[in-house]
Amino acid sequence: MFVTCLLTVSLALTASAAPGMPPGTQAGAPTQTLWLVQPMYPGQDALVKRTEDGIGALLPQDLKAQQVIGREALAGYLQGREGDLGCVTGATRCREPLESYLASLGLERVVLLQAGQDDAGYRFRAVSVRPDSGARAQAETANPAFEKALAGVLVKFLTLNATVEAVTEPAGATVFVDGVKVGTTPYATEVLPGEHTFRFELASHLPKEETRVVASREPVKLHAALEKVPARLVVKVLPEGTRILVDGKQVGTDAVDQGIQPGSRTLSLVQDGYEPQEVKAEIAPGATYTLERELKPTSMQAFKLAMRRRQAATMARQSYLEGSYEMLSLTGTALATHPTGSNPGLSDFRTLDVRAPGSRRMMGLGVEYGRYGQYFGVMLVGATYYRTADTWTMGVSIPDGASGEWVDRVRGNDNALDTQAQMMSLRALQPQLRYVVGPFSFAIQAGVEVRGLLLKEKNRPESAPFEDGLFAVDLHGSAQASARIFVYEGLYASVAYQYGISLLKNIAGTSNLRGGLGYAF
Repeated sequence: MFVTCLLTVSLALTASAAPGMPPGTQAGAPTQTLWLVQPMYPGQDALVKRTEDGIGALLPQDLKAQQVIGREALAGYLQGREGDLGCVTGATRCREPLESYLASLGLERVVLLQAGQDDAGYRFRAVSVRPDSGARAQAETANPAFEKALAGVLVKFLTLNATVEAVTEPAGATVFVDGVKVGTTPYATEVLPGEHTFRFELASHLPKEETRVVASREPVKLHAALEKVPARLVVKVLPEGTRILVDGKQVGTDAVDQGIQPGSRTLSLVQDGYEPQEVKAEIAPGATYTLERELKPTSMQAFKLAMRRRQAATMARQSYLEGSYEMLSLTGTALATHPTGSNPGLSDFRTLDVRAPGSRRMMGLGVEYGRYGQYFGVMLVGATYYRTADTWTMGVSIPDGASGEWVDRVRGNDNALDTQAQMMSLRALQPQLRYVVGPFSFAIQAGVEVRGLLLKEKNRPESAPFEDGLFAVDLHGSAQASARIFVYEGLYASVAYQYGISLLKNIAGTSNLRGGLGYAF
């Protein structure tokens, strides 16, 4: 930074500098300060002129005659001046040739200032060099306000602060400068030039605030006569976020404890979704007026609050146990069954189909247990036992013992069996996704179930070849959508629809409705 400063100054002086001073000429003591500004970031050349003007505005009046601000002012300053280049050319031996040359031009100090703007606001970086002694100083500041950022860096090189003396009647008031607590009156401090807000607060008195534009080195005297509060207002209101207004002007939120002038006042309590309240208050001098209220929600807001409470209570219960009654229907007719070990000669056979299309229904009772998080859960284990309420008519093919050919009959010309069916479904670890709205819970789940089916021939004669029945085992992929309504605490009623497809093609797919009662805990 120092090298950059000297190079910048030397380039600025080269065009107008004379080769040297006449022999025997004595240069006067340097008295001028040179300010040169350059942009900190590319494309911010407009800040150069603004910064030069800002420096001029911030400098005290008694110092302006000794300041050279900017390249244009430098060019005018150098008119008719001849610097001593003896040290630069080597004719005279000097400790710092360039600094000696600057001092010969009457420059007591050179300040190079870089100005930029970024996400943090305005940023200034400066370096100061005194040619006579070689003393150097650096400073850097940043502030969202241009004037404050510039003043913050200039104050490192010049005495710019204004003095502030604050007194109040009565004394002992808390002093705030630009919203920051700094002390109590009587109080003296220094502030940077610019606009400042001074506020005085004292218990049982009305606060007083004053905003002033302070010049460099300006002595500022503040005198505030605080008015004693003759009455006190205490307001507490629910729900949270309720605005408290006095005579149409908001004075706080949720709770207020402050002084107030006596007389007739209109207190308004306002909150979105709640019925507003207005109170006409007669406040006596020296008295404390207290108001405690709870706003009544509108019908829609009351409904929303109730839904939120029910939703929170529902989501807080993370385990459930449910019993259900189910109505199941086969979505197809095919059943690949096997004899249940009653006749070794019938180890191979074929079932044709369920021939009565309207009789493929079963009724069942089920139970399941699972856990939920906020949105995701898992059905840990469940089982359902089904039984037919009517007769299933089955077509069956069996191998003929003599010819080895398949014969579509069981006895005589009868190629059908009248049966009743039982089925067990076992399922576990089925993931669930749920959404809760008040007391309602909606969920979808999917997984794999193991299903076992047993067919028993109805009114079986003594010669029936399938005396122990026929069985089939299959894996079903299933998906389920369910809805629950919580009626009291954790007690709920549910309804669900499930659809399953056969993975091994032994038992036709299923479609069933389920209704149940459960308890979440």
